[in-house]
Amino acid sequence: MLSALLSVVLLAAVSQNALDSGQSALQAGDLVRAEQLFRQFLAEHPQSAEALSNLGAICARRGQFSGAADYYGKALKADPKLVQVHFNLAVALGQLKQHVAAAQHLRIFLKSYPGNARGLQLLGLCLIESGDPRGALKELDASYKADAKDPSILFALAYANARAGDENRAADILKSVESNSAQAKLIEGLIEYRRGRFAEAKVLFNEVLRINPDVAPAAAAIGRLELLDHHDAEAIRMLERALKLNPADAESTYQLGVLLDRNGRTPDGIRYLRRALTLRANYADPHYQLGRIAFNAGDHAGAVAALEEARRLLPDQEAIRFLLGRTYQAVGRAAEAKTEFAEVRRLKAAVIERDRQRVESDELMKPPLVKPLQ
Repeated sequence: MLSALLSVVLLAAVSQNALDSGQSALQAGDLVRAEQLFRQFLAEHPQSAEALSNLGAICARRGQFSGAADYYGKALKADPKLVQVHFNLAVALGQLKQHVAAAQHLRIFLKSYPGNARGLQLLGLCLIESGDPRGALKELDASYKADAKDPSILFALAYANARAGDENRAADILKSVESNSAQAKLIEGLIEYRRGRFAEAKVLFNEVLRINPDVAPAAAAIGRLELLDHHDAEAIRMLERALKLNPADAESTYQLGVLLDRNGRTPDGIRYLRRALTLRANYADPHYQLGRIAFNAGDHAGAVAALEEARRLLPDQEAIRFLLGRTYQAVGRAAEAKTEFAEVRRLKAAVIERDRQRVESDELMKPPLVKPLQ
């Protein structure tokens, strides 16, 4: 009897350890290990709201927001008292553009946490996207009162005022954001980056890191800029720094994988590329790079598998179709290679036609020349 009781206690301890270990793996960014452990726990405790919620968090980290919403919904069904899960579900629904449903869950969350600045802010953003900017202003004003130090709330407020027709108020709010140096400089840097003003962006990102060395997006952005300048060693260093700060950054993981392969560290590069696939759903780029590496190594079967998956995700990408055609050629699948090369030609022709139509449209928009009076 004592032996049987001891076995039950030991099994319970092992089961609980799976849940605890899964949470540790999740915090460390090891999503594959975390998922394995949570599923192991769930097999023994199918109504565990905690395990279901954590699986939802893994899906959200990977960009699989439909799956995340499904798991969060199951967690709430298993334990409706887990009010915090309503917040996570709202975030997932927001990503799915289901803003009305997201707002409903945020209102439930805010009944228990009425002063939560983040919840108020997200509710305001959902109301903006739902076409109710004036309703959004009420929630965003409350969010700002709850946490006046968060500049992201100010940007949301500025946006809501502009949508509501008060552009002067929006401009005044944006001026006040400029005093918050680190966050403001990060946003300014991102704007400069998107405008192609890379030198100016780099100055701003470096200033962010001087103020706060732990801002992962700034480190990642500098890594990308170094990559553009072909400063590979510095790019690798900065991307590794960014991933140490945020292990779940799929894009930086992918870019680091490409860089490591380019610099003779192919096994490490492959490891990062595969990890990128676990962090983001439907991510074609790592599949393409893994296919390229396999092709160059003479692993044509591996190349076909990776490139066909990349093609499924991005069927209109010339580089993917061209390399897949070359791989089909290498394995003697001539008809399929011919199909891929024909598709590459079609895609190129479509780009040329679009450019031609754009030029003609621009010409039509020009005012006619008026001859001067004689």
